[in-house]
Amino acid sequence: MAEEATVDRKGRVVIPAHLRKELGLGEGAKVKLALEEGKIIIVKPITPEEFIRKMEGCIKENSPIPRANPLKLKRIWGKQ
Repeated sequence: MAEEATVDRKGRVVIPAHLRKELGLGEGAKVKLALEEGKIIIVKPITPEEFIRKMEGCIKENSPIPRANPLKLKRIWGKQ
């Protein structure tokens, strides 16, 4: 569902009320903006507490956790 909004002379855009309500964005709420493939993406940031809550149960208690080799990670990150 695409919504249409107008950019004012100061560069401001109003997010429609029903979208703000759906995302829980009140007055003064912070959002993140990203440019992806010619589109402006507006994202509600996630708090560390929300992230932890969403990740609970992803790793089981007896799951093997692979050891990271710092030199290998450095090589991988260096390729970017």
